[in-house]
Amino acid sequence: MKKSQRLQRIANLSHTAEQVAAQTLARCSDEVARYAAQIRELEHYRDEYLRQFERDHPGGLDGYRAQKLRVFVGRIDEALIQLVERHAQAERRREHERAVWADRRHRTDTLTDVATRARGVEEVNVENALQREIDDRSRGRSGMSK
Repeated sequence: MKKSQRLQRIANLSHTAEQVAAQTLARCSDEVARYAAQIRELEHYRDEYLRQFERDHPGGLDGYRAQKLRVFVGRIDEALIQLVERHAQAERRREHERAVWADRRHRTDTLTDVATRARGVEEVNVENALQREIDDRSRGRSGMSK
């Protein structure tokens, strides 16, 4: 097996690893988007709940209802805090996977370039060998005719 063929096989394996890294990055990006959507939905729910509560109780609340409202909204806020933290963790994972993918992409490009150059060198060597053979045969024939 020629050197260029061995290098191309390595480049192909590297390309496969890059594709796996790209799929992992895509999954991480989807996760970040899901958390962002959940955060928006929960914030919207909380805000809409508070607006509706204010419309239903324009004169204010008694102590019991005010306490229930604070507890309920507090639970929503706790859930939001947890979602925001999960979102931040997902963003960190995504950035890590983006770096892994970029590294594998760079490695794949480099290996592909090396394999291409090796193929070019081999082609030049084959052409030079053929030219030498042609030159040798031409000298052999011209030396015989004298």
